[in-house]
Amino acid sequence: MKGIDFKLVFMRLNEELSQIDMSLDLVCAGGYVMQLHGYRATVDIDAFYASNTEIEAVIRKVGDEFGINRPDELWLNGSISNMNSKPPIAHYKPVHRFSNLEVNAVDLPYLIGMKLTSGREQDLIDVGTILKHDNNREPFELLPELTGMGFHIDISDLLDGYEKAHGMRWLEDFYKDNESELRKYY
Repeated sequence: MKGIDFKLVFMRLNEELSQIDMSLDLVCAGGYVMQLHGYRATVDIDAFYASNTEIEAVIRKVGDEFGINRPDELWLNGSISNMNSKPPIAHYKPVHRFSNLEVNAVDLPYLIGMKLTSGREQDLIDVGTILKHDNNREPFELLPELTGMGFHIDISDLLDGYEKAHGMRWLEDFYKDNESELRKYY
């Protein structure tokens, strides 16, 4: 997996922020977190941050310099906040710290909750990718963890992610082996 080296982009963003004497704190999610963990590359970054016209202008300028803005969307955007609330601090950690820019990333369990909430096909594929590499986590363990984070996840959506990770045969066996436990959810 080869993607954009966002550290260079963030360093340039920090330079621009320092020139206008502004600071920015990002809490990144989505494809960027997938890229950080080596799962897949991304071309943009979904993040929670306080936006204003000056910040957006700097983001646009840096994106133009690197050629990574799209006609309809900047490389760094806060549209994720339309679907999700900013994660609690316990669910993200620092990735990069510069003089005027702090870049944080959500942890994988929280990302799973966000992706299951959106329910888009790529998000379900991403959930499957994460779960495939986290073989020790069982659905009945993960569901209450996600609920404890404030997500309202339907177990069938979670099991779709497990099916993407382990295949239909795994899902059939899970249903057979856990029939009585699953009745609580249906």
